[in-house]
Amino acid sequence: MKFQQGDKVILLHSGEEGEIVDFINKEMVLVDVSGVRFPVYMDQIDFPYFSRFTAKKSEVPKAPPKKFIEDIRKEKATAKYKVGEGVWLSFLPV
Repeated sequence: MKFQQGDKVILLHSGEEGEIVDFINKEMVLVDVSGVRFPVYMDQIDFPYFSRFTAKKSEVPKAPPKKFIEDIRKEKATAKYKVGEGVWLSFLPV
């Protein structure tokens, strides 16, 4: 026999993974998928190893890290008036 009790299998028609619980006859097995047991023909199941290696890895976009107020850099203070060297005169209108 190709399969034994306790083997991890994949259902070909739905892609779900389960475990062989019992053999009903030479053509059917009892499979447990997430706590639900049901009979399946042996030609409808396969070992999951090939599908695991050939499946494309899904790229899940990562959320940007949260920014806290303590982590934000303070802006540099800019001088409003740049004072150069020399003499400056200022006039006020009367």
